[in-house]
This record gives sequence, C-alpha cells and structure tokens, in this order.
Amino acid sequence: MGAMGTFWLVTGGSLCAALVLVIISWLQWLQLRQHRVELAVLRELLQGLGGIIQRLEQEKAELTAGLRAETGQVELLKRQLSQLRG
Repeated sequence: MGAMGTFWLVTGGSLCAALVLVIISWLQWLQLRQHRVELAVLRELLQGLGGIIQRLEQEKAELTAGLRAETGQVELLKRQLSQLRG
C-alpha cells in the first residue's frame, strides 16, 4: 500500500470516528432535552403537591380548632347537666 493509500485510510478512519462522535453527541443532546422536559413536568407536579399539602394543613388546623371548641362546649354542657342534676 502506498503513501497515498495510507493517507486516505487514515483520513477515512478519522472521518468515521468523527461521524460516530457527532452521532453520539447528538443522541446525548436528545436525551438531555428529554430529561429537561421530564424535569419541568416533575417540578410542576411538585408545586401542585406543595399547594395541596398547604391546603390540607390549613384544613387540618381549622378542623382541630373546631374540634377543640366543640370539646369545650361538650365539657360546658356536662358541667351544666351535673349542676342541674344536683
């Protein structure tokens, strides 16, 4: 094989290697883009869950306060009934 044949062999091999690297880089870019989309969706879901959790915590606090008031009312009624019975 002559010097010119070796040159074209090395050049062709280098171009093939460069093409493979370009394809791999493109595939990684596509995967990264997909991951970014998925991350955005997960962030939205997480924000939605955060809102739901805050709403539920507020409802829990309101229900706890209502239960505390009702318990106090029951105790008051029990004392009044005890006083009426004598």
